[in-house]
Amino acid sequence: MGRQNSNAQIEKFIVEFNNHVYHPILNRDIGQPKLNEETILFLLLPKLNGEKWTSSTNTAAIAVGAVYTAFDAHDAVNVYDVTTTNEQLRVLSGDYLSGIYYQLLATIPNFEFIHLLSQTIGRINEVKTEFHTNMDMSMSERIEAIQTIQAECIMQFYQTFGFEKYMPIVHAALPLLLLLHQEEVLGGWALKDNLSTEILEQLRWDMEQAISEAKFLQPDLVEKIREMSMPLLDKMI
Repeated sequence: MGRQNSNAQIEKFIVEFNNHVYHPILNRDIGQPKLNEETILFLLLPKLNGEKWTSSTNTAAIAVGAVYTAFDAHDAVNVYDVTTTNEQLRVLSGDYLSGIYYQLLATIPNFEFIHLLSQTIGRINEVKTEFHTNMDMSMSERIEAIQTIQAECIMQFYQTFGFEKYMPIVHAALPLLLLLHQEEVLGGWALKDNLSTEILEQLRWDMEQAISEAKFLQPDLVEKIREMSMPLLDKMI
């Protein structure tokens, strides 16, 4: 598709997403919900790579984006002081975004996807609880937990809409990129213990392996994925 055209498609999606999740009071008091660059790239990766992309596919992608922003809103709540107006608004923002995702999916409708994504969200919440409370998790268990939390919703989206061949890429790359670009991701815990370097090295190897096997992926997209990771990765490992 070319770097310039890809950027235009991403910008268009951001505008569409912002229009769907806009709420005047919440935006005014706690800010516009934002999808990070990594999540947007992998939500749109099949489209950017030239795959068939219908209006229903686009609506589902926006809905999945709303799920990620709902997670972010709830994760940002200070659980030790939820009585303040600002924290209550964060809770409401997460609930509002969750409602948006159901509302969007109901317009398709793809009831199987709604059911599967709801199950995935429940599983992610369970994994998050385990991730934050079980300090005895092995490195492989931590990697698996991070992959579930960061990539599972997009992988479910890929599987539903026929983009299964992209799943190994997002399974490895999205957790790696989010860990590298967000110091406080998952409470910052994953990067602040003696296994952090091993986790990053494993995810980097997994990402490179997935990309090398994805012969269908356009070179400019491979380059973009690597550009996101390598400068920070070289600095941290």
